[in-house]
Amino acid sequence: MEIDKNPGPGIQVDAYVNQVHDKNKAGPAEDKADKVSAKTDTVVISDAARRIQEARAQLDAIPDVREDKVAELRNKIQNGSYQVDAEKTAEKMLKEHLGNAIDNELKI
Repeated sequence: MEIDKNPGPGIQVDAYVNQVHDKNKAGPAEDKADKVSAKTDTVVISDAARRIQEARAQLDAIPDVREDKVAELRNKIQNGSYQVDAEKTAEKMLKEHLGNAIDNELKI
């Protein structure tokens, strides 16, 4: 029985066989080159991204609660020396309310 190397027009086995042989001829040196090139991949961060990272790190270093202020207010409340300025409180409340109303009108 004889096997035809070219079985038909739609089947190209020889091309695949040639690729396999060529790859085997290249040997492990080419594989090592591929591995080395994979190790040289780098990531470059833009200056803007670097500044954002630095700012984020600085913000993370700031405590969420200002313990000194809390302790000061706690002491004033406990010894009865804490005084609320009603006018200042009302003024700030009105400013915030008006500011929110303006923002809502402007759809900000």
